[in-house]
Amino acid sequence: MSYQETAQITVDNSDALVDDVITITVHGLGAGQRITLRAQMQRDGRTFGACAWFTADDNGVIILARDASTGGTYEGISPMGLFWSMKSAPDQPYGLRLLVRNASFALICDIAAFPGHVNFAEVFNPDHVPMCTRSIRRWYMSRGVQKTPVRQGRLRGTMFIPPGRGPFPGVIDMFGTAGGSIEFRAALLASRGYATFALAYMRYQDLPLNISDVNFEYFIEAVEWFARQEHVDSENIGAIGVSKGGEIALHMAYFTDKIKAAVSINGAPFFTHVPMMYRNSPLGQSIFSKDNVILTDEGILTKDMMDCEIEKYLPIWKKDVNVLLINGANDECLHPKILRTLYDLYPGDRKHLCQLYAYKDAGHLIEPPYAPLARVTKKQNETVADHEKDMTKYIVWGGTTVGHAHAQEGSWSQILQHFKTHLGNTSKFSLSETSKL
Repeated sequence: MSYQETAQITVDNSDALVDDVITITVHGLGAGQRITLRAQMQRDGRTFGACAWFTADDNGVIILARDASTGGTYEGISPMGLFWSMKSAPDQPYGLRLLVRNASFALICDIAAFPGHVNFAEVFNPDHVPMCTRSIRRWYMSRGVQKTPVRQGRLRGTMFIPPGRGPFPGVIDMFGTAGGSIEFRAALLASRGYATFALAYMRYQDLPLNISDVNFEYFIEAVEWFARQEHVDSENIGAIGVSKGGEIALHMAYFTDKIKAAVSINGAPFFTHVPMMYRNSPLGQSIFSKDNVILTDEGILTKDMMDCEIEKYLPIWKKDVNVLLINGANDECLHPKILRTLYDLYPGDRKHLCQLYAYKDAGHLIEPPYAPLARVTKKQNETVADHEKDMTKYIVWGGTTVGHAHAQEGSWSQILQHFKTHLGNTSKFSLSETSKL
């Protein structure tokens, strides 16, 4: 019997949450046999993949948590390397992002083992037949979480309620101007014990198409409505957002006393691009200069387009709200100095209310752990054929594969700890103290 017939891939948990670390093992190989493992994932017509080179031990076994990859999309020992090192498959267009809007369905990941050490393009060649395969599912929404669409007055989005008896500490979750209802982080937070509201605010159903038509009263209404829900502990509510969503989370924490803890992931303490109207007056007078855009062979860099006079920063330090700032030091969209400046503006006797975590080589779109890096994406609503080279149609968000992966793993632990400390949570989840990449 050949090793082509005896090789087998096993996984200790083939139905895990996306932030769970899993152990992948290959058995039935020859001593010292070289193989390439490929991970492939398809979602919404987009294909992502990764590969790694391994050499079996004397017993013909490879364990990803023990053995180093010597080539492929990552190198070194990393049990989750086949996930965080994923990138667009060779036949996919430039500038893709894994953006899970509907968290009801698992991410299906197919693991395949190929003989020899072959490169990324070759493992996607249909002429290469794998020795063995294994399909696994990775979830944002755990069993027992209840998902309910929200269409209340003008509020739109999705509620997620953890299993068990409430009320639960609550978190309102927001993304940037990609728009729509984006559920994955809210579903994962609910899987970790929080009642969550994935709040849409533009480009969804009958909501405005443009951010300039969104007013801040909408977000105050969202807090008030969320606090009245029977499954939500109205005394323990937080807000989290990335990019424009981070800006909104900070302003929600300032303008309503119902927010006890806020997380801004590369979201400024002022409204970028255009001010947001509140009670018929504009909030924020930031600087926006199109002349400072930088065009590169990857796309456009916007970090020097947006700034604000320090005197006009949102004075969030005056509020008794616990703030966590997640800062990508390689952010090419929002200048990393902005969140560092906000942290420095906290007076000494208020410093305990703010934590800043800056991650080297991390970009703008920091998401839950082990997700592929989206360094560059196509602009919203732009149509660009793959053969075109119009780089003005793409936004560079920044980050390196390894640095960004460390940031996503580390920041997620800090986010969960932040909400657990300041909102409370009796659910059983553990935070790793060392990297599991």
